[in-house]
Amino acid sequence: MLRRSRRHVTAFSNWAGNQHCRPSHVHFPRSEEDIAELLVLAAKQKAPAKVVGSGHSWSDAACTDGHMLRLDEMNGVLDIDREAGCVTVQAGIRLCELNEQLARHGLALSNLGSISEQTIAGAISTGTHGTGVRFGSLSTLVRSLRLMRADGSVVELSRADGDAFEAARLSLGCLGVLTRITLRCEPAFDLEEKSFTLSFDDALDRMLSLVDDHDHVKFWWLPHTDSVFVVTMRRIPLTETTRRRRVRNVFAGAAETMANRGVFAALMRAGALAPSVVPSINRTVDRVYFRSRRRVDRSDRVFNLPMPPTHREMEYGIPRDVAPLALRRLRELTRTLRIVVNFVVEVRFVAHDSILLSPSFGRDSCQLGAYIGEHPHLPIYFDAFETLCRQLNGRPHWGKEFHAGADDLRQRIPGIARFVSVRRALDPNKRFDNRFARRVFGAG
Repeated sequence: MLRRSRRHVTAFSNWAGNQHCRPSHVHFPRSEEDIAELLVLAAKQKAPAKVVGSGHSWSDAACTDGHMLRLDEMNGVLDIDREAGCVTVQAGIRLCELNEQLARHGLALSNLGSISEQTIAGAISTGTHGTGVRFGSLSTLVRSLRLMRADGSVVELSRADGDAFEAARLSLGCLGVLTRITLRCEPAFDLEEKSFTLSFDDALDRMLSLVDDHDHVKFWWLPHTDSVFVVTMRRIPLTETTRRRRVRNVFAGAAETMANRGVFAALMRAGALAPSVVPSINRTVDRVYFRSRRRVDRSDRVFNLPMPPTHREMEYGIPRDVAPLALRRLRELTRTLRIVVNFVVEVRFVAHDSILLSPSFGRDSCQLGAYIGEHPHLPIYFDAFETLCRQLNGRPHWGKEFHAGADDLRQRIPGIARFVSVRRALDPNKRFDNRFARRVFGAG
């Protein structure tokens, strides 16, 4: 029998605390049979259903006033095929758990984002990505998947299924419930990370050549400073030498975790109480923390970062080649509008793909992220940032905050009409609808 956490209204909040909803029920299914039972119940009640992963998205993509599903207990690795280079998992497994399982079998995912607490289904459904202009988002690693429709039937999709597959690989939870996913993986590898600081102008001048010359590279600019922190990553075959080097990183990793959870959080609180000191705090952080260093470690440990202090994020995918221009204009905006910003701007790069709702559909993308702790200037900052990104033909990251609506999105997301056609076929009664979906696709 299906197990429910509560039969009455309960509250849900995301990790950042900026999204809230009150689902009628929260369910913890243990099997596809449980999910089918729940969906049939929801259909009888004419109530919507949505799946939530770890609740790490800043958008309201998973919020519902109907039935909320949490797949925490469907978190197993079902099959690892080393010869084929793929792994099949249940949709509720978290990336941190998957990374450990793959490492035990000498395998790894080709690219990862900064956070590993997300479920795999949540990560691919919102377009989670890492950085590296020759590497796509996590959704591009999907080889096949199982999707349960609102009537409890299951469809299995792969590349041979065309638009249905390209829609399901990044679906915003609007097509059905992902239950099982097969991902492409590769032999385990280490990463050599080198970090260094460049002047703001030098970083912009060299940005695109650094992107082309490295496997993975990201840039952090802390507003109110005149420098950019550059992190480059080079792939290294796994050898006994690199295994020994990993030991040296244990204490460095622990120190970084303490800084993220303690020192930075305290500095952000101080800046919220006294906004005028934020520029001085940022310059101090820039001098003390953003310094040159080198490390070698297992790939997922380098890709992933310790959980940061609670903050808000907006991110847009813009054409790769306008990245330097975008960062320069963003600095001008913060100065002109006198916006105080207490968190980094992050610049990453993602390869083009054929996924219908992807910000990288048909073009290599610069993923430009504006981050900020709770602050009176937050609305002004996000409005200015989003206007800038729209001017540069930007497309929103679905798991971050954005204000664009259906009319605007139809103009900038080339695959959205094809996605809507797939949605009509797979969920004609819109059982997986919510306020977020209506804003993105319209009410029709």
